[in-house]
Amino acid sequence: MTACALDYATNSDPLLRLALQSGIAVFAITLLLLAAILILRLFADHREAREATIRDEWQPVFLHAIDGLAYAMPRIHGRDRELILLVWLQFTEMLRGAARERLREMARELQLPGTALRLLHRGDMRGRLLATVGLGRMQASEAWDALARLMTDENPVSSLLAARSLLQIDAPRAAAPLMAAIARRDDWSRAGVATMLGDARDAALGPALLATLAASNDAEATRLLPLLDVVPGADRWPLLAPRLATEAPDTLVAALKAVADPRALADVRRLAGHAAWPVRAQAATTLARVGKEDDLALLQTLLADREWWVRYRAAAAMLRMPGVTREWLGALAAGATDRYAADMLRQVMAEAATGGAA
Repeated sequence: MTACALDYATNSDPLLRLALQSGIAVFAITLLLLAAILILRLFADHREAREATIRDEWQPVFLHAIDGLAYAMPRIHGRDRELILLVWLQFTEMLRGAARERLREMARELQLPGTALRLLHRGDMRGRLLATVGLGRMQASEAWDALARLMTDENPVSSLLAARSLLQIDAPRAAAPLMAAIARRDDWSRAGVATMLGDARDAALGPALLATLAASNDAEATRLLPLLDVVPGADRWPLLAPRLATEAPDTLVAALKAVADPRALADVRRLAGHAAWPVRAQAATTLARVGKEDDLALLQTLLADREWWVRYRAAAAMLRMPGVTREWLGALAAGATDRYAADMLRQVMAEAATGGAA
C-alpha cells in the first residue's frame, strides 16, 4: 500500500487511526521503560562499585579501631556517609564487648548517628531500615523519640526493628512500652520477638513482662505467655492459674505450654477432656512434665481420641513419663483392643528408637 493509500485509509477509518496511534504510544512507553531500567541499572552498578571502594578504604580503619590502634581517617564525601554506615554495620554484626564499643566510639567521631537520623526521616525504605538498625547498634539516645514513634508503625518489619533498637539503647526504659507493644501486635514474628528478648538479656524485662501479662486480655496473654522463659525463677503460677480457667482455646494452649508447676496438675487433667482438640493434645504433652503415675490411665484414654494429634501426643507423653519402659509400652500395644492406639504406640516407639520426634 502506498503512502497516499495508507493516509487515505487512516483518515477514512477512525478505528484504524486509533489503533495506529495506540501502537505508536505503546512503542514510546516501551522505549521509556527500557531507558528507565537502563538508568536504574547504571545507578545500581555505580552504587555497588562505590560500596566496594568504600569497603576497601575503610576496612583497615575499622580493623585498627577494633584492635584499639591509631588510624588515619580517609576523606569523607557527603554522599558516602550512607555507604560508610552500611560498611560499619557489616563490621559490627559479629562483634561484642569492647570491640563493638570501640567501633561505637568511632561512629560517634564520624557523626554517623546524625547520618542515620537523617536517613530515618528522609530516606527510602532501604535507608530507613539501615538507619533503624544502625541507631540501635550505635546506642544513639538522641534517636529515642523517633524510634519510639516508629515502633508504632503499621509496617511489622520496621516497627520490630525499632523495638529492638530501643532495647539496645536503653533496655530498662524500653521494657514496659515494648511489652505493651508485643501484647498488642499480632503481626510481629514470634521468632523475631523471642530472638530480640534473648539478645537483650536484661533484668528489667522479666518484671515488665509479668506486669503486662497480669493486665492482659486473652488475646494479649496468648502472645505474652510463650515469653515467660525470659523470667527464669519467677513464680508463674499466680499468672498461669487464671489463664488455665479461660474459655479461649489458643490461650489455654499457650498457658499449658508454659506450665511446669505441679500446682497446675488438676487443671491439666481437666483440660485433657476439653472440647478443642489442640487443648487436649497440649494437655497430654504437659502431663509428661507435671503428671504422676496415676495419669497413665488418663493418657491411655487419650490414646483412643478421635484426633490423630491427640493420640500422637498422648503416646509420646507416655514414653516420657517416669518409670515407663519400652517393654511396658510394647506389652500395652500388644494387648490393646483399639487398633489406632496400638499403632500409635508402635509408631512413637519406632520414632524414639531412630531419634525421631517422640
